[in-house]
Amino acid sequence: MSLPSQQTTVKIPKERRRSFMDYGGANSFNNFASSFSRAQQYSGSSLMEQFEDGRNGLLRGYSDLPSNIPGEEVAISPLNEEAIIDVDDDGGQRSGRGSDRLEYFQFPSPGGGEREVRGDSESMIDELTPLVPTISKQDSHKSFISRIGSSTLPQTVFNSINTLVGIGLLSIPFGFRQSGWIMGILLLLGSAMSTNFTAKYLGKILKHHPHLLTYGDIAFAYGGRFFAILVTFFFVMDLIGAALTLILLFTDCFVIIWPHVVGLKVFIVSIVFFTSLLPLNILSIFSLMGILATMGIILIVIICGFIINETPGSLLQFAPTTLLPTNFQNLLFSLGIFMMPWGGHPVFPELYRDMRHPQKFSHASNVAFLVTFLLDFAIGATGYLMYGLQVDDSIIKSLMQNDNYPTWVNKALCLIMGILPISKLPLVTRPIISSYENMLKIAPRYNAKSMSNKVARVFARFVFCCLLLLVALLFTSFGKLMSFLGSAICYTVCLTLPLLFYLQLNKAQIGIIEGILIKIGIVISISCAVLGTYASIVTNTAK
Repeated sequence: MSLPSQQTTVKIPKERRRSFMDYGGANSFNNFASSFSRAQQYSGSSLMEQFEDGRNGLLRGYSDLPSNIPGEEVAISPLNEEAIIDVDDDGGQRSGRGSDRLEYFQFPSPGGGEREVRGDSESMIDELTPLVPTISKQDSHKSFISRIGSSTLPQTVFNSINTLVGIGLLSIPFGFRQSGWIMGILLLLGSAMSTNFTAKYLGKILKHHPHLLTYGDIAFAYGGRFFAILVTFFFVMDLIGAALTLILLFTDCFVIIWPHVVGLKVFIVSIVFFTSLLPLNILSIFSLMGILATMGIILIVIICGFIINETPGSLLQFAPTTLLPTNFQNLLFSLGIFMMPWGGHPVFPELYRDMRHPQKFSHASNVAFLVTFLLDFAIGATGYLMYGLQVDDSIIKSLMQNDNYPTWVNKALCLIMGILPISKLPLVTRPIISSYENMLKIAPRYNAKSMSNKVARVFARFVFCCLLLLVALLFTSFGKLMSFLGSAICYTVCLTLPLLFYLQLNKAQIGIIEGILIKIGIVISISCAVLGTYASIVTNTAK
């Protein structure tokens, strides 16, 4: 097939294995590292693309596929590993095959002029390439080039678990304190099963709509630009909330050592500012440190349970617990706590597209959610058994305030709690930074070598961090913030929106009974979001 004159396809032959890191073929250490880097690039960036006019132009012509839009002639075929699809300005389709695992889409631009989006190389991950795809203008048509999935099933499972396992698990013992054993287990299990179900719904949407690539694309296809911007607002709030929880977690832990809350918040936000200047490939390494820190917390919690033999803080003598919540308001408060760990849905569509064999996504989702549930339940049950009705809104605070543990426990926790927020905050705030830099047209892709552009970016990031600090000073309760985010944001993003998307975009595949069940699920999700948000605001969490 003939490509546009401006484009050149280069086929790179496979290189022979050069080290033990290449051993294992598709699941080699190098390929795992590559898959992990791409997952970090995806994280949090999906909805930010809605402000890119190239993406919106792409979706305007294709939001109703597979059926054609009246007045427009479009053609597209399902994604596969080698097909190259070329739709010229007249709507005609030419296809061919290639060995470079690229999918090539070309279709008319409503405004005349070409937009080109490339996502085919890990080399994109640097300071000169924002998280959102790069768009460049040409003359006659629009092109979209995207790397076809390279991640294997184990790599996707690993990336999915990394997406789901976060600081949300630190407040689960507190959730059990609010809900009691019976309702707590039911809520944690129910949230895991329902969010796993909707994650697979997102995969089914992408399967039947091959032109959609991200959560943002799905939102745009469902409700157009206004709805996509509305959904983007939820994600901005979610990212800001996630940053605030990390800042509060850092402050709550170190205030025991240095009792200056404002100073601690200034310190951690200053670190956010300086790390925001680092390239994304370095931040991906930080994220790996965050994974190790999270595993370290789980290990220390379990070890602490066997160090002492009397309550509080022991697994050899359980603290007093309850089977049922002490009151209905506390139960509503726990809704957000148990939903918070499952807030990674924005990344799942891109993890699906990154799969070598997308038909295995359902299995990958089942494994990832099962492992995450077991980890969440383990830390939640362990913390609740150790501290019972006295457990704090973060299990870390309960551990660090217990004088019965050896001194090395606090030192180890301080080390971990120094690593965890510092490793996660740069990646949490990066999509927001990329978004406003693109809106202000100061992103590196506009004029990367201009000194004024660089100064503007640094100044804008300084202003952003100052605003983040001001907001952080207004919040004092880690548990209330986690409950609010879980109720107001996660129920919407993880349950309500995916169910709405599937009900509309895949309505041809939905039977009558399934449609009724989906609508019931939407009502339940919205009700939990409203009630949980109300409880997170009015409930007093003091011991």
